[in-house]
Amino acid sequence: MGMALEESTDGLVELESNGISAHIDRDLLHSIEQRGNIYVDYGADRFGMTGFSIAVKKNPLDNSDCGC
Repeated sequence: MGMALEESTDGLVELESNGISAHIDRDLLHSIEQRGNIYVDYGADRFGMTGFSIAVKKNPLDNSDCGC
């Protein structure tokens, strides 16, 4: 099970961390990197819902992030 694109990744930047790859638009990546690092996590929220969360923040321990 996983997430996948059914579109072409031509012109996108490939990011890789811990064996997981993602593709992102070069201009969007530049804009995000000015605000911090991209963090992707899988877990459960306080309501018991599970899934992926994506956040941009300078400090990985900062919980006041910009969740996207």
